[in-house]
Amino acid sequence: MLKVLVFVFSIAFFSNCTKIKGTDIGAGLLPAIDNIITFDTSFEVVASTFTTPDSLVPRLGRDVNGNAGQFILGHISNDPQFGKTTASIFMELKPSNYPLYFENVADSLYLDSAVLCLRWTNTFGDTNALQTINVHRISEKLKSDSAYLTTKSVQYAELIGSKTFAPSALNDSLFLFKQSMNNQLRIRLNNSFARALLSFDTTGRSPYKSDSLYRDFLKGFALVPQSSGSNANALMSFAMSDTATQLRLYYRYTKAGKADTTFKNFIFDNGIPGASVNQIVRTYTGSEATRHLGAKPRGDSLIYLQAAPGTYSMLRIPGLDEFKQKKGNVMVHLAELSMQEVPTPGRRPNIFQTPEFLYAEMLDSANKKYYPFLSDGFVNGKFESFLFGGQRKYVADNSGQYLSAYRMNLTRYLQGIITRNNPNFQLRLTAPYSLRYEDLFITFALNNLCRGNVVLGGGNHASKKMKFRVVYSKL
Repeated sequence: MLKVLVFVFSIAFFSNCTKIKGTDIGAGLLPAIDNIITFDTSFEVVASTFTTPDSLVPRLGRDVNGNAGQFILGHISNDPQFGKTTASIFMELKPSNYPLYFENVADSLYLDSAVLCLRWTNTFGDTNALQTINVHRISEKLKSDSAYLTTKSVQYAELIGSKTFAPSALNDSLFLFKQSMNNQLRIRLNNSFARALLSFDTTGRSPYKSDSLYRDFLKGFALVPQSSGSNANALMSFAMSDTATQLRLYYRYTKAGKADTTFKNFIFDNGIPGASVNQIVRTYTGSEATRHLGAKPRGDSLIYLQAAPGTYSMLRIPGLDEFKQKKGNVMVHLAELSMQEVPTPGRRPNIFQTPEFLYAEMLDSANKKYYPFLSDGFVNGKFESFLFGGQRKYVADNSGQYLSAYRMNLTRYLQGIITRNNPNFQLRLTAPYSLRYEDLFITFALNNLCRGNVVLGGGNHASKKMKFRVVYSKL
């Protein structure tokens, strides 16, 4: 713990004491490079690609406001660059209040339908390829106060509904039962399950008397995409805490001698939070990425980065040590890590977009911890992307094809290596969903879950090298 505190103190201290503040001088305001006083040079980056370790797997829970955020559902059957992905949602939907009362006694109610609804927000992939989503009853009890990793598997049993559709249909509006419904996935559940929901009143041991009795009766819903024999090729995002994510039970009852139609909602947030799990399974077998996974002593020519939970890259810039020894104490005007997308045979930019953000952090191997570039990318403990960079830009190559490019400002980091003998750390490059540094009380989000992948040129790529550019002046 003492080592961590000393390390953190050093970062904070030197970020305030550094005389040369690279972010104060934009790239357009750099001094003239005359190769007499001011120089421009680049260093090789040694990079390799790896699959997600447990430390990078997202843990999905609720935020400080009690919201569960967006979950991913669907199946990608054919991404030549990155293989297959299957994402399932497991969730509880509960009565809006306890005890739950129907208008008549149970044997005087008449079923219309039960429809499971999820609020759709966006789709990554082919919106026209058909998806089949099966709904099952969960057979194990989940904990509503737990945040689960996206590797969590959940047991389920009885099939109670299914729907085949194109994701493009989710961007639509319906007018049903005096209400306008838009951007919803709606799956009708079978009548036998729906009648079971309608068959209880609140007497005796009815599941509608209390939350504990209801959870014994119904442990939740498993939404599982069909993967076998499927041509589905997209992942869909759904807002779990939205009021449009619900189970709606439509039924009729007798009122003043006439049949009247109404409904009851079973919701995700009813004051007693519902449990939820988003399982995401990546399979790289047969993909381009398979040939580039694992450590390469001299680095790889291609780096395969996939939005979390996906792949990541480890970077080394060995030339910085020699630079310091030869040049001594210099003034660093700009130190920039840059990388560019490389088209490969499996690239499908019209279907699979690149991540909006890439992010780098440093590995303190002595303490086996990762730390942010506080002096380059943070203000008062808050990450500022306009300082650090990492946001996707589009550049045209020699053939006029637009490709994604990323740049990150590490000016103060390099100045610390030169001026204060700070370590030349190994770096980790990711397309993260969220970041958390518990020792520093820093948490922030960047990309949407699973949204984006990109193939970058590595440090030894023939034409699109990953580079670490440095503009400096002799003192």
